[in-house]
Amino acid sequence: LVFSLEAGLADSIFGPDRAVVPEMEWMSQALLTVDTVHAGKLVEVTVFGRPAVQRRVKSVLLSLASSHREQRARAEKMEQLEEFLKAQAPGPQVPQRPVA
Repeated sequence: LVFSLEAGLADSIFGPDRAVVPEMEWMSQALLTVDTVHAGKLVEVTVFGRPAVQRRVKSVLLSLASSHREQRARAEKMEQLEEFLKAQAPGPQVPQRPVA
């Protein structure tokens, strides 16, 4: 079973050096290959094993990719909000002395 993921998402899921692949293989009882394609923009994930296991592993990995994509989008929105709020904030205010 072969499918593709964005390279950035694959790095988030498998680690930049693919260090998580052996652990995923052990947990899923399937063999995985993760190969970079299309000038580093995509990775091709190949899952070897029983058909039911292949489908489950693909489903889990696509779900993880979706979660990472949503998390990245939320982080970008938070950064935009922070920049907007910083731009709207007045300059440093001088504390005023109470009038006696």
